[in-house]
Amino acid sequence: MSSRLEMFMELEQVFRHILRQIRKDLSEVWGDKVNGAEFEVLKQLLNKSPQIVTSLAHDFDVSVSHITHVVDQLEKKNLAYRKRSQLDKRVVELHLTDEGRQLIEELVQKKSDYFQRKFKNLSTQEVETLLNLLHKIN
Repeated sequence: MSSRLEMFMELEQVFRHILRQIRKDLSEVWGDKVNGAEFEVLKQLLNKSPQIVTSLAHDFDVSVSHITHVVDQLEKKNLAYRKRSQLDKRVVELHLTDEGRQLIEELVQKKSDYFQRKFKNLSTQEVETLLNLLHKIN
């Protein structure tokens, strides 16, 4: 039987492999439409729009410059647009375009379908147990 430390090392490898595989699979699911960061910003805008860049940066725990770059890419793809706030002209709000809303709704469904397939061999109880264990670790 492996030592506890060896099991931790194996867990690290398994976690790394699973996360790498999920990122690769989702990249294929989304195609060249968006990357992971763009997906997350669009999803956030779908849930609550408009948003401001500093708020998004805080929510994702990344720099404002990173979010600004992501927003620049979303604007180039006509998925989001910036607009001055009516309440405070110094504030620039980020909004979804109709195309962005349609795309993110489609991609959220594709992501949901992917995870349904990915975990189809686990019972609901097994998924709950896995989730509880991961929360306990975190």
